[in-house]
Amino acid sequence: MQIFGERIQRVQGKMLPGSLLVIPAAPHAIRNRDTHYSYRGYSDTLYLTGVNEEELGLIVTNENLYVFAQTRDAERERWVGKVCGHEFFLQRFSGHRFKTEVFEAKQFERQFAELAKGRDILYYDFGLQSDLERRLLAVLHEMALYSRRGQKGPRQIIRASEILHELRLKKDSHDLEMMRRAAAISAAAHNKAADHIVAAAGSLSEYEIKALIEHEFMARGADRLAYPSIVAAGDNATVLHYERTQGIAQPGDFVLIDAGAELEGYASDITRTTPTGGWKKASGLHKDLYDLVLAAQKAAIAASKPGTTIEAVHTAAQHVLAQGLLAMGFFKNVPERKKAEGESAKLANPGTMAEVLEGEYLAHFYMHRTSHYLGLDVHDVGEYFAAGESRPLEPGMVITIEPGLYFPADYEFVRPEARGIGIRIEDDVLITEAGNEVLTAACRS
Repeated sequence: MQIFGERIQRVQGKMLPGSLLVIPAAPHAIRNRDTHYSYRGYSDTLYLTGVNEEELGLIVTNENLYVFAQTRDAERERWVGKVCGHEFFLQRFSGHRFKTEVFEAKQFERQFAELAKGRDILYYDFGLQSDLERRLLAVLHEMALYSRRGQKGPRQIIRASEILHELRLKKDSHDLEMMRRAAAISAAAHNKAADHIVAAAGSLSEYEIKALIEHEFMARGADRLAYPSIVAAGDNATVLHYERTQGIAQPGDFVLIDAGAELEGYASDITRTTPTGGWKKASGLHKDLYDLVLAAQKAAIAASKPGTTIEAVHTAAQHVLAQGLLAMGFFKNVPERKKAEGESAKLANPGTMAEVLEGEYLAHFYMHRTSHYLGLDVHDVGEYFAAGESRPLEPGMVITIEPGLYFPADYEFVRPEARGIGIRIEDDVLITEAGNEVLTAACRS
């Protein structure tokens, strides 16, 4: 595929003269004792190669690409399956202006020491692997010690993410093809789960719903989960990152599902909230609060377009939620949010939007942000601020829109019928020249 060679060339085009950019192989994380988690390489490596394979490392110079990969070994492959092999990478990156060389994975550090000679700048994201990084720094230190003999090595280190993450932030055609496919898988699975919840004649367990949606992901072609699935019934839905599956949804309870499929490294991220047994079983308050969150999401999506900011998108959702809760009387006798250190919270009665926003009272019920970037990571890379200001959105960026409202069971300052209600609605939105495209529009709200 030509796209991966084109991405290497884009990286080279951003590199300063006399530099090299280094991405080591991601380690295989141990789950416990001698059992490993399913391998997932660094997303930067996936972006540049399209390959998720152990021991795969890269060094990019202004002129060439150096790939460090496993060789084909029949005995090893009998245990762990086939690997790409060196010839695969030579073919993948053929036909471009740079030269590609492929080495044994174990030669990574030796070749780094050779390739760093004569270079001025190293692009590397320190903090990934401390042991490896100490050895790489030792190589640079030795070069500095022997500079009197004419050796020269990088004297300046720049984070590789300054190049890679800006490129990843604005999606190309391949990114979007994969993200649309991942979104379609996730949307269909969520619809299936929602149908199951609505059709329930009695109670449902969280674990059976989780099993259903994750089965649908895999049955429809997903590689893995994009992140641990959240399936939260009743009051559990007020826990933002709830992961247990022991709860039971009674008729009328909301079930919040925050789950997404990963396809070829690309994440989808959808949240839906569904009443057990359908709306006929839910209370009027459940319906009113759900409609309020949905209205906030629609306002935030409408605000998502080139030139606006993620901060403005968040503000659009906040204003709808605050106005709705104010009209419904949820800001009567609420604890003050702003108080001096050591001072006990007093009850307040903000009566206007200005007072609600100034006192940050909405944060009692909506305590997270509305959006994050999405791509090869579910919380994808890229700067959110530029020169201290919220960064304007640009065509090619993909963000989530996920407002919510949460009323934990221990909130004694809210009416009893609201306690234990948690709602979130989330979609994946591509910023386009004309405005936006909801990638997950096939998922019913």
